[in-house]
Amino acid sequence: MACLSDLPMQPRLREDETYYNFFPAKYVTQYLEMFVDNKIYAEKSLRQRIMFDSPVEEIRKNKEGGWHIVQSDTQRLTTNKLVVAAGLTSQPNIPILPGHGSFAGTILHHKDFGSSSILANAQVKHVAVLGGAKSAADIAYACAKAGKAVSWIIRASGSGPAAFASAQGIGSYKNSNELLYTRVAASLSPSVWMARGWIERLLHGTAIGRRLVDRIWAKIDTDTEGLANYDGRNTEKNGFSNLRSDTPMFWQNDSTGVNQRPDFWDVIAEKVKVYRQDILKLESSSVVLTKDKIEVDALIYATGWRCSYQSFVDTSLAHDLGLPSSIDVKAKPEWKDLDAAADQEILTRFPRLRSPPPHYSSAPTSSPFRLYKHMLSTDPAYHDVLFLGHIAVGNNFRAAEVQALWATAYLDGVLHAPSQAYMEKEVALQVAWCRRRYLTKGELGHWLYYDLVPYTDALLEEVGVKGHRKSGARDFWAPCVAEDLKGVLEEYLNHKALQDR
Repeated sequence: MACLSDLPMQPRLREDETYYNFFPAKYVTQYLEMFVDNKIYAEKSLRQRIMFDSPVEEIRKNKEGGWHIVQSDTQRLTTNKLVVAAGLTSQPNIPILPGHGSFAGTILHHKDFGSSSILANAQVKHVAVLGGAKSAADIAYACAKAGKAVSWIIRASGSGPAAFASAQGIGSYKNSNELLYTRVAASLSPSVWMARGWIERLLHGTAIGRRLVDRIWAKIDTDTEGLANYDGRNTEKNGFSNLRSDTPMFWQNDSTGVNQRPDFWDVIAEKVKVYRQDILKLESSSVVLTKDKIEVDALIYATGWRCSYQSFVDTSLAHDLGLPSSIDVKAKPEWKDLDAAADQEILTRFPRLRSPPPHYSSAPTSSPFRLYKHMLSTDPAYHDVLFLGHIAVGNNFRAAEVQALWATAYLDGVLHAPSQAYMEKEVALQVAWCRRRYLTKGELGHWLYYDLVPYTDALLEEVGVKGHRKSGARDFWAPCVAEDLKGVLEEYLNHKALQDR
């Protein structure tokens, strides 16, 4: 799954490097390096077409049409069409805590953990990890395996620790990811991207269907907690039970990961001390929590990312484009009515979303993403720019390939933007659904964790190629893998040729 359809990934793995077909991220890096060298068009590889070490400082809309791309005082580009594919994971989110400047130890973001010398540095004996999701878990595990004392800090005022599902598949599925990316699994999520039909009506529109779906998700929660064995370990002194998720996995409010190591829970339970407290301040060699004070040599922020476009799109332009911007920027009054109508439509279509569990929530500090199909501004003045990779999904390879095809069809003129009124109604529906479906994680309107398959199906069908690419029952039960997308470009080109006649 971790590849694109036109170049298979075939890493040479040692036996100790794979766990239910999961493997280290370094092989993904190797694959991407190989990809940019192997893809050659008009005698130039993708690598030769990339301008490295050329950060964009600003993009500006040209009054006569097109865009100015400012890279430095001396270097600027002009283009008629622009694709912003900076994604969501380029700019580290580093909280500035009280006392930040007085801490004498090492501070780094998880982005730099792999290239750091933390694990090999004998002077770093005690590491504090701040964060509750998969990156924090991986770092805490790695430091504990390296013999460090580890304090894992998860904010009491946040959405809590992630749930970590088993990597093991069931039946013919090699791992849990294969099962997740099937249409049968996707059907268990009430999704605005799902094709409306009898499956949706049965599972999400009837009381008996909702009870069945609830029981399946409850079984997933029970199995996941059983693997961790929160209550069966004598680990009160380590705070292991603080890793119990605040909300069921169905809601994804505290994120979800996969346990990719056979000894993960044992190592964390025995060698990591878990705190569910807020950090009050940093001192020269310690982290001060609401109830405890921890002496540490290094503090690692596993605190996620800031939206990458913020470094080169000013607030006013971001607002006009439909990107999250300060709530102080005055929104169109029409959005309030559209959002309210969309919310009622979502609750009517998916009654299960009327009753979320108690959960962490915070007052929004910005507007949501308001991009049609999560790519295109609803304002016709900005229909010459597309934003790719600005959704939160579990498999970015599939999302990237299908979004790229949709964007190509749009820029080719094969796809045309509907009316502004239609797009605004659709976008309001996207945002309302996302907020109801994924609670705080859905506040920005771009969280599609369980919805990648129906989302990409919808984009493919709109482009004019088959979204359902397997025959019979396999289309419903088999995992959606990269190989399935083999030939979509040729299908699209044939479709385009017919339209051009």
